Amino acid sequence: MKNKINLINCVFVIISLFPFLLISGPFLTDLFCVVLGLLFLLYNFRNQNYQNFFKSYKSYIYFFIIFYLYLNINSLFSFNPKISFASSIPFLRIVLFIFAIALFFSKFKNLYKIFYFSFYVSICFLFIDSSIQYFFDIDIFTKKDVHPNRISSFFGEELIMGSYVSRMLPIALSCPFLINLKNRHLLNIAMLIISAILVMYSGERLAAFYFIGTCIIYFSIIKKDILKFMIAIFISILIIISYKPNVVERFYNNTVSQFNQLSSILSYRHTLHIKTAYDLYLDKKLLGHGLKSFRYKCSDEKYEKLIKIKQLSDFKKSNKSKEIKDYIYEYQNGCNTHPHNIYIEHLSELGLIGIIFLVLMFLYASINLVKYSLICIFNKEPNSIYIAKSLILSGIVLQLFPLTPSGSFFNNWMMIIFNLSIGFYFSTLKKR
Repeated sequence: MKNKINLINCVFVIISLFPFLLISGPFLTDLFCVVLGLLFLLYNFRNQNYQNFFKSYKSYIYFFIIFYLYLNINSLFSFNPKISFASSIPFLRIVLFIFAIALFFSKFKNLYKIFYFSFYVSICFLFIDSSIQYFFDIDIFTKKDVHPNRISSFFGEELIMGSYVSRMLPIALSCPFLINLKNRHLLNIAMLIISAILVMYSGERLAAFYFIGTCIIYFSIIKKDILKFMIAIFISILIIISYKPNVVERFYNNTVSQFNQLSSILSYRHTLHIKTAYDLYLDKKLLGHGLKSFRYKCSDEKYEKLIKIKQLSDFKKSNKSKEIKDYIYEYQNGCNTHPHNIYIEHLSELGLIGIIFLVLMFLYASINLVKYSLICIFNKEPNSIYIAKSLILSGIVLQLFPLTPSGSFFNNWMMIIFNLSIGFYFSTLKKR
């Protein structure tokens, strides 16, 4: 009995720390992800619960096991099996992490409350620190120079504060509806306002897209406090822009500039990444080149030549000014650690078979998001569980949206923060 209590206490500690671990970086986040997966296995075997759990999540367990097996089979045929296996074999920890979140949150409702307020505290700390950086150009923790138009707070050189906030926000907003928290609408409005300011500070356009998408879903199904929120956001934007007008540069001027130069909202560098990844896919359509292959294969002579051909074609189509020429020929190839789009990444590295898993996840989340959202919209008093499911699914759909640039799907930090949403949704499946 004592061991069981200690195990559960460990789970509560990990969940309460998780938002802060994500801020600390990938190492501790990954470590505690593994620990939570081991606690999940231990809990099931100690309580003889694995048969019941398997029955409850059978189809989802099969899906992720098949995906895991495919990753490892694919690694056998990779451009370099040693490199690919280094990513595919440890993916098991993510599978265990997903179902650990599903099990523990469904068993212990207090975890929703703990996670909610833990995330609240984390963004409050980010807000205080990033406001000091923004208004006073002082980084009181690392003593480094502050970026002129992007704030990262505790993330340091990793400019992902907006990504952290916008990706975590949908699951955090769902928590009060899963525990019927008092004053939940007021608390959520305050969370949305703080998050909006942090996203503006960060200068991340993708984070802004995620945030706006979350707000649209939230106010469509809640139908409360929209005016209060809009007024607060309007005042915040005025204050931020009046103090530092260059904050608009990332969100508006850069986007307009990119579109005017080559009729694309993507940067030319991102376009070259996608072009190279697509060329890689054409050479090995069914299985792709294997996990982590893009960063190694993109500099092959064949793909560099194809980039040169594209650059020449784009230059001929442009107005041929020196500025445009410098913009087009700034990069010699389409290389990076990943192609900056998860669908193109799956095509080039995992092939047509690999992308099926991603498409199925997107379709499943999208269909259920529409279903639960419509139920909420057309009911005067929508069910709290349906509201929570809609919010969680909105985060999953936004992160899987095909037409946006993104980080690597298999980046440790990104993978954990995305699959946290999957685990959260699974924890609600048995709730009615």
